[in-house]
Amino acid sequence: MSYGKLNIWIRNLDCSLVKTCWMTDLVIKTCNGDYLVDMDPSVIEELRKRYSDYDSVKVRYYKKHKRINLRPGGGEKFNHIEVDVPPGCYVVWTRVCYGHNEETNKVMAIVDCGEEVCVNLLLNRVETCANEVLYPYALRAMDKRLPEKEVATAIKSLMEVGEIPKDEFVRELEERLEELQEAKEEREAQRYPEPTAKILEIVKSLRVKEE
Repeated sequence: MSYGKLNIWIRNLDCSLVKTCWMTDLVIKTCNGDYLVDMDPSVIEELRKRYSDYDSVKVRYYKKHKRINLRPGGGEKFNHIEVDVPPGCYVVWTRVCYGHNEETNKVMAIVDCGEEVCVNLLLNRVETCANEVLYPYALRAMDKRLPEKEVATAIKSLMEVGEIPKDEFVRELEERLEELQEAKEEREAQRYPEPTAKILEIVKSLRVKEE
């Protein structure tokens, strides 16, 4: 079997290369959910040969995933990893240790025999992550029937971290509620209008700095 080559680049949200990464925890899984390091244990030894100047090339668990831990020697910074993989379909992401946000986004890569594939992992800003998680978090909190006071505190905190103005989030919730009400015949949408209306009520009641 001829291996393919997976070139992984770590980039900021503006597509520039991350220049402050001193360690990474790389996840490579097949689309069926199997970890590359389980499917082909030789990948670690091959990486040790390729990156012989690294202090650490090992398998570790972090946030419930089996990861390839890479740490250059002497505090060197890096943004590129090259891995030989059997042909197949993979999901790839990594943890970037550089003092701000950590987890990159995920990409799917299809690697054929003898082929070289390049993927770029974007590292969102913390503000972007807070913005993206705010509404899903609030919905989940409603679903779990968490105390409204706790939910309000968490929503306010995420809004501050994500630099999301209250009036902007209110408009977003009003638009979401309108969309859900228009889609009331869609079975999947039927469960969301009530909690969304409750979230809107909570947000409207928040006292924020700009008021």
